[in-house]
Amino acid sequence: MKNLFFVLLLASGCVYAQTEEDTIKATLLAEAKALKAHQPNEVRKYWSFDATDNKHTIVSVNLPDGTYTSRTGADFAGDDAFPPAMPLSVSNADFRIKTAGTIAAANYQTTYTAPDGKAIKAHRVVLLEKVGKDWKITAISEHYYLPK
Repeated sequence: MKNLFFVLLLASGCVYAQTEEDTIKATLLAEAKALKAHQPNEVRKYWSFDATDNKHTIVSVNLPDGTYTSRTGADFAGDDAFPPAMPLSVSNADFRIKTAGTIAAANYQTTYTAPDGKAIKAHRVVLLEKVGKDWKITAISEHYYLPK
């Protein structure tokens, strides 16, 4: 009976266990939720970056109007206006996540929809590293495009 209880307990733990990909996706969705809510300090919880580094780009964005913006670790740490408030609905889909030990890459689509229903899409490429038991974002490259 004791062995049966142990086997059932072990099996139930496996059912609820998250894969690395699930954990990474949860991190990306939590960061997206904080971005939408314009909570810079909450957004930074999901990142690993050097707040004194003003040389290396960690955020690279090609905007819908054709302009480009980027942030270094020092920019990201010291700018409470970034990320900007987004009065849009945001959805993320088509995740492709690859892991290799303590590093990972995620590719996925983000759709930003304005209150008037106009949508714009972006392709995101995110690099992550495992810090302790958590996955942290180290870099994002985002490219906007209009849906066909």
